[in-house]
Amino acid sequence: MWRTAALVFSISFAASAAAPELTAIEPRGAQRGKSITLTLIGENLQEGAKLLSSLPAAFTPLTPPQESMTPGRKLPFLIEVKPDAPVGVYPIRVQTADGISNILLFTVGAFPEVTEQESRPEAREHSNDSSETAERILPPVIVNGKLNGADRDYYSIHAKQGERLVFEVEARRLGSAIDPVLTITDSEGKQIARNEDAEGLGVDSRIDITFPRDGEYYAMVRDARFSKQKQNFYRLKVANFPYAAGIFPLGGKRGAKVDLEFFGGSLAGPQKTAVDLSGLSPKENFTRVNLPGDAGSLPFLFAAGDLPEKIEPERRDAAEAVTLEPSTVMNGRISKTGEVDRYKLAVSPGEHWELELMARGLGTSLLDGVVTIYDAKGKKLSSAGDKPPKQDVFSLLSAGRTSSDPWLEFQAPKDAHEIVITVEDLLQRGGPGFGYRLVARQQPVDFELTVLEPYLNIPAKGSVSVNISVVRHGFIWPIELSIPGLGDDFIVEGGHLPAEWKDDEYSISRRGMLTITAKPDAKLKGLLELAVWGSGKTPDGSVVRRKAQCLGMMTDIAGGTGISDAGDRESQSPFVAPWLGLDLPVMLAREESGTIEAEAPRVLRLVQGSGFELKWNFKPRNPDAQPPESVAVDVTAPPAAEIGVRRAKLAKKEEKFAGKGQFDVLTTTHTAPAKYDLVMYAESKDAQAEALSTPAITLDVLQGYRVEPPKESLTLQPGGKKDLVGSLFREPEFTQPVTIQADYLPAHVTCKSDELRAPSNEYRLACEADASAKPGEYTFQLTPASVVVGLDKREVPYKIAPVAAKLIVSGNQITQNGR
Repeated sequence: MWRTAALVFSISFAASAAAPELTAIEPRGAQRGKSITLTLIGENLQEGAKLLSSLPAAFTPLTPPQESMTPGRKLPFLIEVKPDAPVGVYPIRVQTADGISNILLFTVGAFPEVTEQESRPEAREHSNDSSETAERILPPVIVNGKLNGADRDYYSIHAKQGERLVFEVEARRLGSAIDPVLTITDSEGKQIARNEDAEGLGVDSRIDITFPRDGEYYAMVRDARFSKQKQNFYRLKVANFPYAAGIFPLGGKRGAKVDLEFFGGSLAGPQKTAVDLSGLSPKENFTRVNLPGDAGSLPFLFAAGDLPEKIEPERRDAAEAVTLEPSTVMNGRISKTGEVDRYKLAVSPGEHWELELMARGLGTSLLDGVVTIYDAKGKKLSSAGDKPPKQDVFSLLSAGRTSSDPWLEFQAPKDAHEIVITVEDLLQRGGPGFGYRLVARQQPVDFELTVLEPYLNIPAKGSVSVNISVVRHGFIWPIELSIPGLGDDFIVEGGHLPAEWKDDEYSISRRGMLTITAKPDAKLKGLLELAVWGSGKTPDGSVVRRKAQCLGMMTDIAGGTGISDAGDRESQSPFVAPWLGLDLPVMLAREESGTIEAEAPRVLRLVQGSGFELKWNFKPRNPDAQPPESVAVDVTAPPAAEIGVRRAKLAKKEEKFAGKGQFDVLTTTHTAPAKYDLVMYAESKDAQAEALSTPAITLDVLQGYRVEPPKESLTLQPGGKKDLVGSLFREPEFTQPVTIQADYLPAHVTCKSDELRAPSNEYRLACEADASAKPGEYTFQLTPASVVVGLDKREVPYKIAPVAAKLIVSGNQITQNGR
């Protein structure tokens, strides 16, 4: 629990207290070619702040409102959107002298915009929650609204018979946590249309309606689960505009020009265009494509990769299996209800393979994919998408793959030279919108990295942590994380991921952690984008080096799992935007009110089974700084490592009133000898909350001693005696006596055990063979045993693995006179 709490704590307070934070922007969008006043809302929004955005517009800062009770809460800008600005979403963040803010998304639309009356500051709550109190709107229009928990927003329009209008809700695609449901009713309250999760819109909604008669109609917007969200905005678009329901293919190869088809929706037939991927940088895995012409709907995301691409060919019959080439993306679709696409893949016995299906997770497909593998005789070998994934795979957030889509690793069975792969929809649905991207890779050992913080502010003279999700694919050896390019003014520490104890799970997720500490005179010119790298070495000396992907932005979804109106189980991960193509943005921020100082060396060496009293002190930087109310400790170690941290019993009172405290760091004799990372966190209450962090402490867990067998075999003659001599190596921290005894000796051969006390490092076992000892060559064990003293001063047995030694009993017998 404390590990989880510490992780959430570190992510939630990634920025220093003085750094800007955006909680909202009002309005959430503007019509292209128009000028608006954009108000940024949040914390520490200083006058003179710089607005950073790719929005094609001119930005002019305005004088902030004089609100004495909440200074720094609002920051207005005059935004003049260019007339030719493409319809779409654009990131906005703020930069001040004290740091950078998070990103929020701003939308450029094609129609006039208004703000929901109920969302205005002076409005009465729940003022448009029924058809009787519905807000009148005049299409074409985009309404910028909000939903507060169990809220329903009603809008009324007057329509003529035969008039066509499209009602579309933009929410999750813009970073809102709302899962919208859209309903149209007539003047008598009869529902005439309803939509949740429209084709091509992810969880957003759309209704295309031709009104049956003249009269009043009502559009109602609500959240599917009536959840209370921090990012609770939506944009209701009501107009007569063309739109497509989907695209095919869903992606293409970077650097190429790809033929693309828009289909469905209001289109009379497919519309074709070409997507130019030649300008995408290596870190951009998506581009955005608009319907040709006067677009009214938001663009589609179009995936980009570096592998060769193919389009699924026409099959002669439904049972035909198409060849799937290794490391080649196959773009296909389940075009009708109940369809099953079949592929054949050439393999060799024992090979490790990875199958990945990208569909619904891309946001441009309706396919809930199921992938199944069969051998040449039709025997099912494995499947994915039809059952929950293994608990620890992708348990940490990852931007590297569409984790809602099926993904499968398998080993080709004995005598297998070809397998059959099938792709189908979980609910046996199909149609033009059920596209997918399928790829099979022969899987060498590898790993993937994702940075969990969308951005960082490094406090001057302070430290900040960087958390990284690590997904191992058969790579069980240690991984070292690093951040190059920061220069000598900063210290990067931590980044140790120990080797796995077991390799029975080919894929497993872990978390790594780095800290960045600014030296006292550190300087950083403005905003810098950094890359996080990981590297590891296999036993044969091969080096695997991978760059981490970044999330771009993150919106938490409160109550991320639930049941939809249709009764389906839903699981909603946080909204992230890796398609922004950003590395990790970093800026040097104002120094904190104080620091947490750990009374420990930067590298803390602990023998298995021992512990350490980790004391800390709060050092204020100004007389008014208050000590933190609580301190937490985060150790990046899997549960199997058996590393624990407990708060010292009398530290709680000291923490609150004296700004100091203590944690006990505990290991067991089964803790794997490896390097782990430990960071202490605290929340200061100096005027406003700020997160304090210590630099990473490397927790180096050591095996206290080891025994080396004799370099040569022990040779005894029957009736003879001889000492068995070897070496004992101790870590400097281990001083307990070690007893070494010989086990599994042949009959009539004995050796006396030896006890070694520090600093002695040579063991000597007196061995003797009776006259009846049988000549021959034997292998026996040297079994060491000792104790380790924990923090509670108790001695705990401390045994390590025995080592093998060789014994030769010669054929020559020694007589009583020595001959």
